[in-house]
Amino acid sequence: MPAANPAPHYVIIGNSIAGIEAAIAIRNRDRDARITVISGEHPHPYARVSLMYIFCGQLSLKDTQFYPEDLYDRMRFERIFERVTGVDVAGRRLALEGGRTVEYDKLLLAVGSVGRRLPWPGAYEADPAFLHHFVTLGDLRRLDAAAKPGMSVAVIGGGLIGVEAAEVLHLRGLKTHFLIREPFYFPVALDAAEANVVAEHIRHHGVDARTNAPVNGFRREGAKVVLEGPDLTVDLVVGAIGVEPATAFLRGSGVALNDQTGGVEVGDNLESTSAPGIFAAGDCAQVTWIDGSRRPEQLWYTARDQGRTAALAMLGDDVKYRRGTWYNSAKFFDVEYTTAGFIPYAAPKAGRAPAPTRAEDGWQTWYQRVPGSAVTQRIVVKDGSVKGFNALGTRWDHNVWMRWIHERRPLAWVLAHMNDARFDEEFIAPFAVLPSATLVNGA
Repeated sequence: MPAANPAPHYVIIGNSIAGIEAAIAIRNRDRDARITVISGEHPHPYARVSLMYIFCGQLSLKDTQFYPEDLYDRMRFERIFERVTGVDVAGRRLALEGGRTVEYDKLLLAVGSVGRRLPWPGAYEADPAFLHHFVTLGDLRRLDAAAKPGMSVAVIGGGLIGVEAAEVLHLRGLKTHFLIREPFYFPVALDAAEANVVAEHIRHHGVDARTNAPVNGFRREGAKVVLEGPDLTVDLVVGAIGVEPATAFLRGSGVALNDQTGGVEVGDNLESTSAPGIFAAGDCAQVTWIDGSRRPEQLWYTARDQGRTAALAMLGDDVKYRRGTWYNSAKFFDVEYTTAGFIPYAAPKAGRAPAPTRAEDGWQTWYQRVPGSAVTQRIVVKDGSVKGFNALGTRWDHNVWMRWIHERRPLAWVLAHMNDARFDEEFIAPFAVLPSATLVNGA
């Protein structure tokens, strides 16, 4: 009697949202499969997006674990708490930091991202104690140990990580300088009017937020750090110029990486284009965006969706990953931010006034700000139907907004129904179109 085929061994590197959702999806379809989850950061899945709340003491690390600690036992996942140092593509084998190896039948790379290194030669020589990032649990622990009340700190970079780092360091009692090289804050998500509202609010809280403030390098003078560009001397530096895939250990392995981003090159089903049987999901996967460009999607919900899609592909399903309508939410200090749909932008260059966005045929932008507040709404329209929303200062239900986009609702209808999308109806004032609202041609 022929021997039964052994259960396949699925190995997943990374236990954050992409990796753990993939493991769950595989187990739900294959009760006999052997599933091994490897992580060198933390034994349990936790939400990196909550690092700022851990730093402030508002949440414990355990509070941010988005599944109970018995998940591995209930789902019969094998857990390896160790760092992977290399992949043998031909032998389908992983090398671990401790020296042992793990073989796999199918492999998912869900390794996430790390803070993008500051570009100046010698910046990281001898692992300088003054230089930090704010992306991983290790980053949090290093910064938490170093940041003392009364110190001064320069946060370099004007994105979401930068504003979170600036907020928590300011709350700890450090003199905080937030240095943004562009003419206005967060140009990939906000326009100049919205960014000015955010910058005003940050400065009101006591943070020295500077635009048109590129940093060209730094040098040590005793225990201090002197920044080249802005006239600043500080105790600590936090690099917040973005993130990049944590794929350095894959170089030379035969797994194709994008030369510019470091993302794992994958096909529509998230399988590596160079290494059959290896898949990638989350921050490390080089995927196709709605505009046809290829780059990683570094968002919580896209990582979740990619993990689930990659699991189906690993199981043999004919699937394609396509991100749905864009949405996101965040906070700039205590200013809520909600976005959904397509919001075109033209990123300005450091030291220059932002160039006006080209007014293509059919594009219009509706905008208003509630006087004396950090409350704004912006709605982008194309050929008579709403395509995207940006809002500051109040919370909105992005699911409602996305439904309106899919239904191709006209601007007048959307404005008449905006109160249907309020998230906290009992806490925020009803929406109303103000006399100061504007509608201009162009996106």
